[in-house]
Amino acid sequence: MISSRYSSLSRIFVFILIGLFWPIYTWAQSSLLTPNSLSDYYVDTWTSTEGLPHNSINAIAQTQDGYLWFATWEGVARYNGLEFRLFDRNPDTHMLDSGTRALVSAEDNSLWVGGARGSLSLRTGFTWHQQPVAPSMVNHVLIDQFGNQWLAIEGQGVVRRQLNSDGSYSENVWVLENTSAYRLVQNTSNKIFAATEKGLFRLSDSSAERIETSSFEKVYYLSLAQNGELFLGTNRGAWRFDGNELTLIEPSMDKTVVTVVEQDTDGNIWFGTINKGLARLSDGVLEFLDASRGLPNNRVLSWYQDIEGSIWVGTNGGLIRLRNAPFMSITQDKGLVGNYVRTLLPIEDDVFLAGSSNGLSLIKQDTAQPAIKSDVSLSVLSLANASDGGVWVGTYQQGLMHWNSGIVEPIVTDKQGLPTNEVRAILEDTQHNLWIGTPFGLVKKQPDGALLHFTQQNGLSDDYVMALAEDELGHIWIGTGVGVGFWDGDKFINIDLDKLEQSQYAFGFYLEKGYVWIATDRGIVRYRQSDQSIALVGRPQGLPIDKFFQIQKDNDGYFWLSSNRGIWKIDANRAHQVADKEESNIIFEHFDETDGMASSQANGGSNPASAKLSNGAIYFATAKGVAAIHPNNLYKLSRNPLPVVLQSVRFDSDAINPDLQHFVPAGTSRVSISYVGLGYVMSQRIQYRTKLEGFDYDWSERRSSRTAEFTNLHPGHYKFLVSARYPYGSWTEAKILYEFDVEPLFWQRKDVIVFIILSIVALIGSGVFWRIQMLKRSAMYLKQQVELQTQELRSQAEMFEKLSHEDELTGVANRRAFDLQLKQRFGMAKQSGEVLHVAVLDIDHFKLINDKYSHLVGDHAIVEVVNVLRSYIDSDTLLARWGGEEFTLLFNHSESDIYLERLRAAIEAHNFDNVALQLRITVSIGVSSSEFIEDYEDLLKLADHALLNAKRNGRNRVERISL
Repeated sequence: MISSRYSSLSRIFVFILIGLFWPIYTWAQSSLLTPNSLSDYYVDTWTSTEGLPHNSINAIAQTQDGYLWFATWEGVARYNGLEFRLFDRNPDTHMLDSGTRALVSAEDNSLWVGGARGSLSLRTGFTWHQQPVAPSMVNHVLIDQFGNQWLAIEGQGVVRRQLNSDGSYSENVWVLENTSAYRLVQNTSNKIFAATEKGLFRLSDSSAERIETSSFEKVYYLSLAQNGELFLGTNRGAWRFDGNELTLIEPSMDKTVVTVVEQDTDGNIWFGTINKGLARLSDGVLEFLDASRGLPNNRVLSWYQDIEGSIWVGTNGGLIRLRNAPFMSITQDKGLVGNYVRTLLPIEDDVFLAGSSNGLSLIKQDTAQPAIKSDVSLSVLSLANASDGGVWVGTYQQGLMHWNSGIVEPIVTDKQGLPTNEVRAILEDTQHNLWIGTPFGLVKKQPDGALLHFTQQNGLSDDYVMALAEDELGHIWIGTGVGVGFWDGDKFINIDLDKLEQSQYAFGFYLEKGYVWIATDRGIVRYRQSDQSIALVGRPQGLPIDKFFQIQKDNDGYFWLSSNRGIWKIDANRAHQVADKEESNIIFEHFDETDGMASSQANGGSNPASAKLSNGAIYFATAKGVAAIHPNNLYKLSRNPLPVVLQSVRFDSDAINPDLQHFVPAGTSRVSISYVGLGYVMSQRIQYRTKLEGFDYDWSERRSSRTAEFTNLHPGHYKFLVSARYPYGSWTEAKILYEFDVEPLFWQRKDVIVFIILSIVALIGSGVFWRIQMLKRSAMYLKQQVELQTQELRSQAEMFEKLSHEDELTGVANRRAFDLQLKQRFGMAKQSGEVLHVAVLDIDHFKLINDKYSHLVGDHAIVEVVNVLRSYIDSDTLLARWGGEEFTLLFNHSESDIYLERLRAAIEAHNFDNVALQLRITVSIGVSSSEFIEDYEDLLKLADHALLNAKRNGRNRVERISL
């Protein structure tokens, strides 16, 4: 029986709640930029491969706790932002069939689930409540303002059930019969309408009135517009109904079968169609998203906008989400003349230039257009502001040029004194000298037009110049392929980066008062002007990669770093603390394609490859357009309060219903509590902390872990609290998710404890004397046993030490010994510059030997192969049995391929008749070298890949993979 939660007073309470939380809802909608077009959305897709029970998404709902629910033909899937949980036909759910068609969320965090065979269930919290069975499949459920239940039934019509005072429902009252009813809507005037195969009906408590029209025959969908009008999806387009008149929403779709029509919080109208995909009408512009552009299937079944503003669309082929990602990409689809962007330069408050391999683009309000009026073909490498209001343009093949108001003119090329036409960096300093960085040195063009060419012979750290900057002291900083330095007016002063993890490439600079930050191939380096000291923030300090191209600082004090593997965000103050050794590690946040970047490969071989506009937006040049981040929008999202819910509670291995059970049985050794923060835009980045009052004195940081376990809790009362946040955001207010009492065991009761203590005291006195005598008698015996055991243990230890490093069958080193040697020698080789080689050797078709001769002969064959290897290899080569018929070799021969080829030939030529008559054995060998490899495990992986190539290419051969 259901309580009277659906009374009119409860309805009023719900409306009050909506009024209180609507500002939070609308604020969440505006927390990110509203996409101008469908292509601006970031699209996520799920199918049965990603955890959905079925690819047809019949309905979508979000309950008050924040969970998203999806109805499919194989059950209801609940989504928490990270994983799906399936609820299907079983005694707990009271579903008659797993096939579900209707999902409707209601007050008290409840969810109505209707589906095949008249199945109808109600879930509230963790508990499912059985409902009276409907006559046929339930397509939709409506709970009216009085708590009465209305059901849209397949093939039969609409039934109403009156809510009784005890919470039960009365018998069925047929309001509409002999038709398939698909959807029910109650408007702001509390009028109820039904979408059916016979058109639109207005319903009363016991009868139905058809809204007469010849414009369409079938109505598949109903929803309410923001102004209270009714939206209809029909077999002939989408219509609006104001209570008196029907009008087409979009005349161009008058022949389209519309299965869904909804209005989002920004006023856009969305259409789902039966075979043309999804459409959006925004400011009079109609756009389509179909299977050719990422929709799983062109038949749209359901639509929902969640409280974060994301659009969820269910199709016959899976589920998609259209969301506002942290990053937005500006590509050729938005007017860029070329996607491979190398350099960016702000020229006005909200306008900047983007140079690419295809030319120069002008970008304003995230929309691009060609920046050059004439038909000039340019491959742009670098940009810099000119004092005359124009822009200096460095090209790949045409030297230095000047751009102003769409006109580009040549300035200087190799014919006028440049060492090459490839210009990778430009700087006009405060004295109006023009510095030009090329792969063949640095050129200074003085105001009088004179050119001075500097190379390594003049003190430059390297001829390949990639970055230029001027600090507040007037120093001209030069980043090159082998180091960094600055021009102090009459000479170059180079900074030794070699001691900082052997840094070499200096890709870019970020200048702040008193400091110069340098993006290098070993992290970011800080140079302090006051004492000329340098410090690294790189892999040893916690950054996961080495190479960074550009550094930008946002308005909230965070550095944004570009790389070949996405964009990284770190706290600038903490970076200073790490550089000063006040902190040992840096905390980072990573962004890539999953966050809206068209490509995570940023560019940085020329400058500037990033830009920050006056509105705080930061842009990065990438291999596929310009990646844009508005940090303020990201911070708004991170400060948005996260709903945190209890997912499950287990006592030992038994799952319990936390709504019903709050006592932990005596003797329970482990209490496991699972929880989750229901944020869907950045679900993977949500962080947690927990506190168990009665056990913890302070918060326990859980990072991204969503389970807390407590073992051997003492009897008592406990409260489990959870707080969550996005990285760099504020913690949500602590919420008590579960309260429970641990019951004591018999011996943990106070009266029992007192009795036990007294008994122990009595026994201790009587047992002390006996114990002393026993100890004396045992002392001599134990002394003898210790001597015997010591000798025995010494022998066993010697044997175990040998077995831990030696293969029992062949006597050569085993896998563990080889791993230890490889790791040690790899580290020594990296320090000394020595090149190591690893070979993986596999006996060809060894299974055939076992099958033909027996496994015993196979073992003899392995031993004989080892004998051949031992007779061939020298003392510096480490031979090990890797497993089965596989062996590994570690050596440093300069002619490794010849060495291995001879070894292979020796085995092929060897006579194995002593093992089995006419037995011939060949081997396949894969080899790799340590040169250019940073991790010893990668050396072994490459050799293994080479072995696979040897097998694919016919076996009995040596193959190598090199970087």
